[in-house]
Amino acid sequence: MTSNRFFCSGGVIRQCLRQHGWIGLLYLAGLLFTVPLPLFVSIGDEQPQVVLKSLFDSTNSGNELQKLILMTVPVLAGVMLLRFVQRQGPSDLYHSLPLRREHLLTAHFISGLILLLVPVWLTAGVTAWVNTSIELPYIFHINDIGSWALVVSVLTIFLFTFTVFVGTCVGQSLLQTVVVYVLLLLPQFLFMMMGRFLERNLYGYVRVRETVVQYINGSEFRSNNNVWENLSPFVRIMENLPQRAFSYIELLAYLGISLLFVALSYGLYRKRLVEKATQAIAFPFLQPLFKAGVILCAMLVLGDYFYNPGTRGVNWSIFGYTLGAILGYIVVEMVIRKTWQIVRVRALVEMVVYGVIMGLVLYIPISGWLGYEGRIPTAHSVEKVYVGQEEPLGGDAQTEAYYSQDRAYIASVLNLHRELVRAHAAGEKTLSKNLAVESAVIVYRLDDGSTMTRRYTFPEKPFQTELTKVMEAEPYKTVRYKLDKLQGRAETINIESLDDNERRVVLTNPKETREFEAVLREEVLNMSYSEMQSDRYPLGRVSVTNKESYFTNDEPKWNREISFDWPASYHKLTEWLEQKGYADKVIIDSKDIFSIRAVPIITEELEPYQPNQYIEDYKLFRSIQQKHKATTITDPKLWSTVLEKRRPYNLTPNIEKGTYMFQVKIKPLYSSDAHTGYYLLTPKDMTPELAKALPAVP
Repeated sequence: MTSNRFFCSGGVIRQCLRQHGWIGLLYLAGLLFTVPLPLFVSIGDEQPQVVLKSLFDSTNSGNELQKLILMTVPVLAGVMLLRFVQRQGPSDLYHSLPLRREHLLTAHFISGLILLLVPVWLTAGVTAWVNTSIELPYIFHINDIGSWALVVSVLTIFLFTFTVFVGTCVGQSLLQTVVVYVLLLLPQFLFMMMGRFLERNLYGYVRVRETVVQYINGSEFRSNNNVWENLSPFVRIMENLPQRAFSYIELLAYLGISLLFVALSYGLYRKRLVEKATQAIAFPFLQPLFKAGVILCAMLVLGDYFYNPGTRGVNWSIFGYTLGAILGYIVVEMVIRKTWQIVRVRALVEMVVYGVIMGLVLYIPISGWLGYEGRIPTAHSVEKVYVGQEEPLGGDAQTEAYYSQDRAYIASVLNLHRELVRAHAAGEKTLSKNLAVESAVIVYRLDDGSTMTRRYTFPEKPFQTELTKVMEAEPYKTVRYKLDKLQGRAETINIESLDDNERRVVLTNPKETREFEAVLREEVLNMSYSEMQSDRYPLGRVSVTNKESYFTNDEPKWNREISFDWPASYHKLTEWLEQKGYADKVIIDSKDIFSIRAVPIITEELEPYQPNQYIEDYKLFRSIQQKHKATTITDPKLWSTVLEKRRPYNLTPNIEKGTYMFQVKIKPLYSSDAHTGYYLLTPKDMTPELAKALPAVP
């Protein structure tokens, strides 16, 4: 009776430990197998010692299995220990004992914590013993072991108490398990699916992600610092460890939430009826929430499925949302009533009501009621602006260089933004497969400290006037071409032909690299809008590798590289290379050609265009050659014309009639085989002499 005065029953605790002790042994075996054992078996490996960031480090071969065990065993313990309220026989037995309900629940809480926390700290002790008594190829300290044990203990407590809380709300162990994992994934699921829904139906919407970039041992790790995604413990544990360790604030938050679940479990368990065992939902007031959640998730999944490219169209999407509401209601009703015989008038009315309510939940954010699509900041409220084809990476100090405070540039961006919104509201200038498409991400930093982000995809030609003012400005070119990395810090500059990588020049002389960077930067800043949008084949490719960044010593070499095309319009750059004697080593001209052959591209004879299907250039040339004899061009002057006018191979459904495909064989410098490239020339690229040498398109 002494234990009863301390709000628990020692007899119940002993019974739970005898009955469910295998869970503790399973947890201990799993942790020992994934933490100290991989360290122990690595003894004798001939490799330099590696510093472990934590015992969750991916260097540990048991990392993924360790996280899987962490996510399953505490949930299993919560499900098994609460089976006494889920099954009718044990429920009647336990609730007939001369014990208060608080005593029963406390005993099961204590039993679960003993079964789960003792293995964690035993594993920590074994790991510490292995580290101190044996020379390991990994370097870590007692503080790392303590941090690991603390994090695992807190997460174990959270998962266990959360499972117990869910168990007090439902009456079936299988449903309890399913609901636990669904709720753990729900924040991530809703963030992803609602984001996809809004991106398709709300003009300009973009899911803002604060991306954290870390470089560890020469590798890049990216993780999202988005609060909604971090609310999903499953994703937080399975995807972000060990790159993003849990902070003490996060651990305190998990402990606080665990205490909240404990308090709610006591309150609900006190009110729970014994006869609710084996029922799906133990409390009637939770049924509407359960139904609404299932219906909303089903609508989002099926609506997204029927929006896929294979079933385009708004009507199909609406059909998907409607079907989702119907199927979601049918499934949830069968689960609650434990029968498939649910057809009745009241159920039909209820299904319509839930469908309408969930439809409004989805419709209101994309309606004009909130004014999202037409919201444009005023010029005086914008402190700085970013415009690019991708979102700036949060957490990267270099991205601040991509925001501009230039008032003229801000005015040009706002003018483009206003025209895009006006055209969309008027139903004008929609996307067409026959028009080139441009995309832009606009990020405003406002004077009140807030950020406004929009993403637009639109036809290029109708907005050419507004685009020209934005794209020819220095801030836009700084973003698009990453000019912040052209700061005279080049270690090497590699200039090579796109047709033959044997034709290259590598600059390492500091004076030459500085001169080259200055000329290249000037050429980029002087580019016109038409030159930026040109798809002419470049003379070569320039790759600049900077010296190791002062932002981080672990930055990999490939992240210090920046590439530029070398188009024929870069006259000053070409002249500099010619003066140094480098241009002829890279540029391919008629004397480097073996042969050139051409075939006409007739769209009617091609297979139907598939958006996700790529046809290799040589396969297309061979296929056309079987129907139309290839024309061999022998005049070296026409070879020069082809090299000057050619465009990269890019087969699109709106390819211009009269376009020819050219096969160019280039003499090798060192190897024995010729280099073969395939290019396109449209009718406007043809000179009279070249057109005369080619047969007319059938």
